[in-house]
Amino acid sequence: MSSEGVSVVGPRSNRFAAWFDHETAAVVTILLGLFQVLLSVLLADSNKSLPKLYILPLAMGIVIVAGGSFTMASERNPSRLLLQGCAYSNVVGLLGTMLAFCLYCYNLSILHKEPCVMPLPDHFRRSPYDCPGEALAAYCWSVTLLLLLYNIGAVVMHSLLSFSALKALKTD
Repeated sequence: MSSEGVSVVGPRSNRFAAWFDHETAAVVTILLGLFQVLLSVLLADSNKSLPKLYILPLAMGIVIVAGGSFTMASERNPSRLLLQGCAYSNVVGLLGTMLAFCLYCYNLSILHKEPCVMPLPDHFRRSPYDCPGEALAAYCWSVTLLLLLYNIGAVVMHSLLSFSALKALKTD
């Protein structure tokens, strides 16, 4: 059965480049959001510099997944309402990920060097850290760096998807 005679029901996202596939970008965006949600669990009780930082990747992960889901839904079932939801959720996701980028950079820049209260015994020294607090600080720094890297990917994806959706809304 040929699909040449089938007309599109509603507006689709604008294809601004031949190499850019919206469905693939939506799946990557959803995965980036899920990674942020999973990494927020690791920061739940471990970050001492900003104790409520785990809420940010949790909320941003949910917004990023919503943006990717709206993009996938508007590609599968094109309608103006879904395209508006795609554009709004991706713009909100873009603004939120830029804010999160600044907070992650700030969190990585502050280093708390606390004095070692209880050093590890010599027979337990298998790590380069002298205290458990130093190991926990290095762990939090590593998880925050991962969040920052995933956030950079989300900024790129939300920029492309929101540009495409807003351009498609302006042409209609």
